[in-house]
Amino acid sequence: MMKWIKISVAAVMLALGTWSVSATPINGTITFAGGVTLNNADAGAATAVTGWVAPFVQSSGGDFGSIAVNTPVSIHAPWSFNSGPVASFWSVGGFTFDLISSSIAATVPGVGVVVTGTGTISGNSFTPTVGTWSFSTQNPSANAIFSFSASTGAVPDSGTTLVLLGCALSGVGLLRKKLMA
Repeated sequence: MMKWIKISVAAVMLALGTWSVSATPINGTITFAGGVTLNNADAGAATAVTGWVAPFVQSSGGDFGSIAVNTPVSIHAPWSFNSGPVASFWSVGGFTFDLISSSIAATVPGVGVVVTGTGTISGNSFTPTVGTWSFSTQNPSANAIFSFSASTGAVPDSGTTLVLLGCALSGVGLLRKKLMA
């Protein structure tokens, strides 16, 4: 009976010792292009997008690299430039971007507008990652360019390291006890 307990404990410790949890943040860039309809004929005076016209992936790199150029993109409309959260603001290739906030960074009447903001991108088995992005368009407003770039920080391991260390120390203790007997 004691032998089976020792074998069971050893098997559990072996299983825990090989268990790993990884939190892989998204790292990369992706840009979109296409047409846009604004709430003002002058892009420099516009405060919102009322519709998107055939947005597509213009370039992709890093973790977005598997998304081919010219892949269609789904983008939420209408969208106010000075906005709060918008769930599923854009999605493409298994990634979804949830807008946290956006605001107008620069306007030049008769020329164009630049909007910046933050949001969380998730998908394709990655850890949801906070990213920054920018949108710009100019007169005439037929060729908007929207770009997103992910920015990552340290990812906590939520105690996994401590659990594995505890299992290893328990194993050393059991081995020591066996050798002393």
